[in-house]
Amino acid sequence: MFSERWLCFCCPPMHKPPRRTIVAPIEQTESPSEARPPLQMNRMMGREKHKSELHLAAVVIIQTWFRRRRALFEIRRKAAWTIYQNIEYAGEQNQLKLYNFFLELMQTVAKNPRDVTVAAKVLRRTSSISGIAEELELEQLTSPVTISVEALYQGPHVDLPINKGHLESLIFAFQRGELLHAHYVLLILHELRRILKNLPNVNVVSTHQSTCVTVVGDLHGSLADLMIIFHKNGLPSNENPYIFNGDIVDRGFQSIEIFLLISVAFIVYPHNVYLNRGNHEDHVLNLRYGFMKEIIHKYKSHATRLLRLFENVYSWLPVASLIDDHIFVTHGGISNITDLAIINQIQRQKYVSVLSPSFIIPPNEDQFQIGNISNDLLLEWRQILDLLWSDPKQSDGCEPNTYRGGGCYWGPDVTKNILEKHKWSLLIRSHECKEEGFDYTHDKKVLTIFSASNYYAVGSNRGAYVKVITNQPPLIVQFISTKSSHKSLTLWERLVIKLK
Repeated sequence: MFSERWLCFCCPPMHKPPRRTIVAPIEQTESPSEARPPLQMNRMMGREKHKSELHLAAVVIIQTWFRRRRALFEIRRKAAWTIYQNIEYAGEQNQLKLYNFFLELMQTVAKNPRDVTVAAKVLRRTSSISGIAEELELEQLTSPVTISVEALYQGPHVDLPINKGHLESLIFAFQRGELLHAHYVLLILHELRRILKNLPNVNVVSTHQSTCVTVVGDLHGSLADLMIIFHKNGLPSNENPYIFNGDIVDRGFQSIEIFLLISVAFIVYPHNVYLNRGNHEDHVLNLRYGFMKEIIHKYKSHATRLLRLFENVYSWLPVASLIDDHIFVTHGGISNITDLAIINQIQRQKYVSVLSPSFIIPPNEDQFQIGNISNDLLLEWRQILDLLWSDPKQSDGCEPNTYRGGGCYWGPDVTKNILEKHKWSLLIRSHECKEEGFDYTHDKKVLTIFSASNYYAVGSNRGAYVKVITNQPPLIVQFISTKSSHKSLTLWERLVIKLK
């Protein structure tokens, strides 16, 4: 620790050699091939080759496993889809069979044939009184003045004339979960009915001024899907026309809200919002698939008035729309006897229920037989029934739709003949849930559009709508709604989780 000039006398002197800078000699590096013997190189190359083979085998195993899992998922998905559709169509068949069963039961047990006729008329919502008297009866029963608005009511208000502001306020109110008062519901339905009565059976739609029109398929009470469509595509207006292609109600929990929003949009823009009747715009199906129960639950003592007016409004809905004279839009489809000339001459208000039309039981006959119905009446009924209930099939021909219990199955040959006969280029329909929300069939001459996402269960299908643009191919937009809360996992959710 001391410097050299401070020495210890008890220790001998130590000699410290001077430091030298040692420089390592620069050696010439040898290449790996020269430094390693050939045997070692062969071993390393063998190891690398073995690793490559292991990697390739691992990739093949992973790909095989993934493809098997994908195939298993696809099998389960198709099986689940088939089960859901069978349940849905079986329900429609059972509803029709149950309806016919009650009619046959009454005819069997009733002693007085006149009682059978009266009971059947009650089921079929028809009346033996004249049209003027029936109109007065409906006005008296369903007039908005029969229901007063309570002072404590804090929901949205609607008054005449109905305008765009009412539409926007109803959208915000329904998104908050508010319920429109029965007085205003009757007011909207009567105004809707007044306009519908002046419309033809087939709406005439043109895209020459607006350049496009949006076709919306089945919504089935899904307010979330309608809000997504309005958000992505804009609210209905004179510059943004819409065609709502039926099945607005049933199955979902907000059918009344959706029907009212579409009705108000139609009232505000009667020349640019078009309504087509679907097979679920029918009180016979409402009885089974939830709309009647929804009205009873939400409006309680006023439900009878509302249901009666809804049934009458259904009968005045047009059954189809024709875009630019060459694109035919209807809910179900066509058949080998579809004739636009006959459809335009039908008095559609007679069909309060398409499944059980009122003309089947004449009002002045004590006994009824199917043979008494003329072929012209049966042909007329078939026209309406096929438009609302039919489905396309892959093979040629036309046969009864026994799967649903109404309408027909029609093939590519029928599509070709009917489109050529009327000089149409495309048929747009709904009525069937599709996994992607849309589907082309019959050499892209038939387009199915379904706008209710998550129809069978969460994640089961997308929704879609189509924009028909002047001199351009149809533009299809897909979407899917999300829910903030979920119940227990469904079959579709379990399959999606397993795939992930």
